[in-house]
Amino acid sequence: MKQNLIYLGPEPSQATRTISRRSKASLRGALVVMLPGFKRPRIIQFESVLEYMFLCLMLVRADIHHIWDQPTAVQYVDASGQPAKHVFDFLVTRTCGERVAVAIKPMQRVIQQNFVSALERIAAATPKQFAHRVMLITDQHLDRRAAAEAARQLARSRPSFTEVAA
Repeated sequence: MKQNLIYLGPEPSQATRTISRRSKASLRGALVVMLPGFKRPRIIQFESVLEYMFLCLMLVRADIHHIWDQPTAVQYVDASGQPAKHVFDFLVTRTCGERVAVAIKPMQRVIQQNFVSALERIAAATPKQFAHRVMLITDQHLDRRAAAEAARQLARSRPSFTEVAA
């Protein structure tokens, strides 16, 4: 007897902040991803080429269990003493259980906005149950060739439409 298979699309993104769909200055998009921490494939969104590169590099690693795009905002006190919120780009959970909150910015903006100083305040206010550590990734940290190879590896490993429909 032939088993009936019903196609279930991917789960939606878990992002807590809606990303802008249009931008003249940067890339916007989403990937359908399957990780050990997901019950079914899920959509993960990105807002820049740097975020896309980082995501590709993470998705080919064997030690990544879960990735949450645009996770819950962290509340902190800014340099002027005012309450503020920061939404990290990704919350990455490794197979060992470590959770890393990741902020991704071009180095030029990090310098212009004095973002390292702000990130230190954000890191100090980040609850340990949310993330064990905070990480800043800039264009100087990402290897474009490695990210391009990771993207090719992901493309090669995707099932074809006929495999999904069969």
